[in-house]
Formats: sequence, structure tokens, C-alpha cells
Amino acid sequence: MRKFFTGLFILLFSIALIGGGALLYIFSKTKQEMPNLQKLISEYKPLEPTSIYDVNGNLISRMFLEDRQPVSISEIPQDLKDAFVAIEDKRFYEHNGVDYLRTGKSVFENVVSGRKAQGGSTITQQLSRNAFLDLNKTYTRKIKEVIIARELEKSFTKDQILEMYLNKINFGQQSYGVKVAAKTYFDKELSDLTLAESAMLAGIPNRPTTYNPMKKLPNAIERMNLVLLMMLRNNFITQAEYDLAKSHKFVYEDEATDLDKSDKNTTIVMQRKRIKRGTVAPEFVDYVTKELMSKFDEDEIKGGGYKVYTTIDLNIQAEAEKALKESKALAKHDDRNGALVSLDPNTGYIKAMVGGRDNKAGDFNRATDARRQPGSSFKPFVYFTALDKGYSINSMVEDSLVTYGSWTPKNYGGGPTEPRYVTLLEAIKKSLNTVAVKIANEVGIDAVIERAKLAGIESPIPSVLSVALGSNEVTPLELARGYATFANGGYNVKPIAITKVTDRDGNTLHENKIERKLVFNPKKVAEIVYMMIQAVNAGTGTPARAYYNKQQVAIAGKTGTTNDSRSAWFAGFSPDLVTTIYVGKDNNKPMSGGTTGGNDVAPIFGKYYNS
Repeated sequence: MRKFFTGLFILLFSIALIGGGALLYIFSKTKQEMPNLQKLISEYKPLEPTSIYDVNGNLISRMFLEDRQPVSISEIPQDLKDAFVAIEDKRFYEHNGVDYLRTGKSVFENVVSGRKAQGGSTITQQLSRNAFLDLNKTYTRKIKEVIIARELEKSFTKDQILEMYLNKINFGQQSYGVKVAAKTYFDKELSDLTLAESAMLAGIPNRPTTYNPMKKLPNAIERMNLVLLMMLRNNFITQAEYDLAKSHKFVYEDEATDLDKSDKNTTIVMQRKRIKRGTVAPEFVDYVTKELMSKFDEDEIKGGGYKVYTTIDLNIQAEAEKALKESKALAKHDDRNGALVSLDPNTGYIKAMVGGRDNKAGDFNRATDARRQPGSSFKPFVYFTALDKGYSINSMVEDSLVTYGSWTPKNYGGGPTEPRYVTLLEAIKKSLNTVAVKIANEVGIDAVIERAKLAGIESPIPSVLSVALGSNEVTPLELARGYATFANGGYNVKPIAITKVTDRDGNTLHENKIERKLVFNPKKVAEIVYMMIQAVNAGTGTPARAYYNKQQVAIAGKTGTTNDSRSAWFAGFSPDLVTTIYVGKDNNKPMSGGTTGGNDVAPIFGKYYNS
């Protein structure tokens, strides 16, 4: 019998020795096959959203693969840290990355059950897996997980590891890290979380779908109770704190009463995610996104933690949206749409961009992509060409009907019934078509086209005389750029949406410099600006007049209306802001009611600038 037990001992010892040796060999071989762990860990950077800011530093939007807002360990409430340690890794502060007792138990249960059911991973191991490995449940991955965890413990303190973990983990609903999770589920900042809320959040990552408070609140409460129990058993909370937290009430926002909302022992659970992409200035965000995509890889943009500084002013943007949406031109006509774009004529900085009446990310951006006939708002290029070629403001031109081939241009409303002479100034104030065509014919339509292109109009312009009345097509942004050349004294200035892009460490990756080029004689520009001011003061653009402290402000501009009222425009400027507004139907069919730039669009400009 003694020989039997001796032999059995030797057999078991040999098996253990061989098994241990084999395990050491596997660990050694696996580690050799892995990349340089110190370099891997030191260069690790979690995916972070790219943030887009307005000119005043206000957050406009975030672009992300994983919605995450990293915070320091000092910003995370102690209850929340304790809740995670209690439910995920109660010996976190004692082990060196691997809880061998828990791991052994896990391996035993997996072998007995015949499936990889029990994880047994410490917080450090979970961080290793989530940050550096895939999520496939294999023994090889488990070995790698242990190796990386040990290396992490050598490189970082426990607080640093816990901070990385709490910023990394997935809470479902495209929410990663505790800061975003608190906002997603409770619409709260971390500092405002209660013990019960902290326990509920700590219970989610185990199975984000199963314990999602938005979708399965009873499951989330059951899991929360388990977390609280573990906190009590491990002396993180007292019995009194446990009892109070367990009695805490959770109610969905759509079911919450006024009493629920005022009760500090009741938490309102969100039923939809508050943080949405593209809800503020959506067309501008899309415009910025296109530029970013042309310069950076999409994964870099959505996960690199870039900061994008833009030119838009959200205060101006809000007034622009309000003026367009609440205008009579749109409010009473569901079949119409429009656009508004404003930019600083001296820098080219886009200050506001409204691409339609219903602002949504991904929608058609009429401010940048809708090409429509500008009508009479194109006439300033005709009159500027005349000034540039020797005409004066007071040059006399006959207002009379003349036929060019088979076309006889007439003024708005018909006529004139009898020929008469008018100055160029009176012609632009009254938006006389006959005079504009005569001037274009005399100076040459190609000369007009040349100056329009010098001012920044990039859309094709056909060499036909009807261009004098705006028969060509432009986008609102193009026309704003063209008018900016008048507003700034003759400089073609390139529109800019992004001023600078930096990485998460503040290094500049891309920067747009102001691009200005003198293309017109400033003296001649001053003359056309004077004429355009008079078009607002005493011409078709009077509804666009603006005031400050009851004093009229100089506004230069021009109305535009195309045949059958298919498009109506007003484009104008003050010394520091040029704006183009367009109203029309997306199918380019005529608008009813004799819609004009003067009666229907100029008032939008006036309301916008007076606000």
C-alpha cells in the first residue's frame, strides 16, 4: 500500500511538473511571439472623439467611433470606483495584475462545464483585453491577457490602471467610459452621481445589452442590488448606506411625475441618448467634415481625439436659423426651402451657414450645393465692369426696349412704355433690366464674366447677354464670396471653415491661412458699394435696412428675382459681414404669389442684421 501511494505521488508530481513545464513553455513562447510590450503599452492611446468648436470655443459637435470623454481618476467619485472594484475585482489593490485564486477557480469551472463560461479576469486583465487584444474567448488570448496585465502592473500605478479602465470600458449605447455613461443614462455629470446610480453604472459593462437601463431597467436594478451587496460585504459601504441605496427609485423620463423630478431619492433614467451628432449647425458640420475627410483618414478623425477649431459663431448662427425659418417666405409655404450663408469679408471666415429650413446632418446643403439663377443680384458685377471701364455713377443710359436677336428684355412689371434717360445709380436702385443689358452689351459680356470670376464665382458662366440679368447659376456661398470682394475693397478672399486642427496633445496638424488677393481697383469698388448702399436706402432693397441704437447702419446690397419667381435672393453686407439669402423650391418650379427678392427675402436679411 505504501508503495502504491508513493508511486501515485510520484505520478502526480511528474504530471504537475510536466504540466507546469509545458505551461511555462507556452507562456514563454507566447510572449516571444508578441510585440515589444513596453513599447506597445507606452504608445497606447485609446480611441477618443474628435471635437469641433466654434470661433468662441463652444463645442459644436463630436465625431467618433467610440463616444468617449476621458477624465482623470480624481474626477471619478469614490463610490463609483469602489462599486467597480467590488463587483469586478475585489482584490484589485492586492494582486499584481492576476488574481491566481480567482483564475484557478475560473479554469476549474470552465473545464468542468466544458465551455468557456467563467472569465475570472481582474480589472487589469480586462484593460489588457479591451485595449490590446480581440474579444475571442480562447486560451491563447487568456495567456496574452495575463502577460500584458503583468506588464501593465509594472508600468503603472493602481490608480492609473483604474483610470484607464474606467475611461475605456463599453457601457452600450455607443457610450464608452464613465463620463459618457453617466450622461447617457442619467443625463448627469460624474460629480452628481448618487451611490445607487454609481452601483447601476458599475453593473452595466458585464453585459451591456442585458443590463442597459434604457432598455431593461428591471435587469439593471437587479444587477445594481448585487453590486451594492458586494460593496457591503467588502466594507465599501455601511449597512445604512446599503439600505438607503437599495430603496432608491429609478423611473423612465417619459413616466416621471413632477414629484419624481424634484425627489432627490429618485433618478430619472433617459430613454434616448442626449448626445447627438450634427444637431447644431448641421450643414456647417457636414461642410467641415468633408474638408477633414479630404485631409485625414476617417479612423484618425473619429478616433484620434483631434480638436477642430472653426470660424462659425454659434450666436450668429442661431440668429441666422431663426431669421430664415421664421420668415414669411418659408413659414407659410411648406413647398419652399432656402439657404443663408454669412462670412467675414476681410478674412473669409464663414460665420453662419443654414442649408435649409429643417436642419439635419446629412441633408442637402443648399448654401453650398444648390446652384440657382441669381437674377438681379448678379447686376453689381455688370455695373462694376462699367465703372472699371470708365463709366461713372452719373453716366446716363437710355431706359428703352431694345431687341437683341430674338430677345427683348423688359423691366420688372413690363416696359418701359416710353424711352427715358437714367443714371447708373438710378438704374441699380430701381433694378432696371433694360439698362443692365445695354451696359453689358456695351462693355462686353465677357468682361463682366471675367470680373465675376476674379471676385470668386467658380460655377460656369455662359457667354450670353442674359447673364447680365443673372441667367447663370451660382451657389449662395459663391455669391457671398463675390460680394465679399466689394465689401473688403477689392480683395478676392477664400472662404474658410476650419482655422486649425490639433491632435490630442495640442500639436498642430493642419492650419488654414487667410488667402487674400487684390483683384479690383479699390476706388472703383468704393463707387459700386455706394451704388449698392443706395439700392438699400431708396431702392428695391429697403426692407433690408438695419439700425443700431436707432441709427441707420450702412448696408449695401441687391435683390434678385428670376423669371416666374423660381428663385428669390438678397445679397448684402456691412463692413464686417456679408450675407447671401436664397428662397425657392427644390424642384425649381415657380413660387406662387409673385414672390420677389425685395418683398420676401430682403426682410429676412433686415431681421437677421437687426437682431
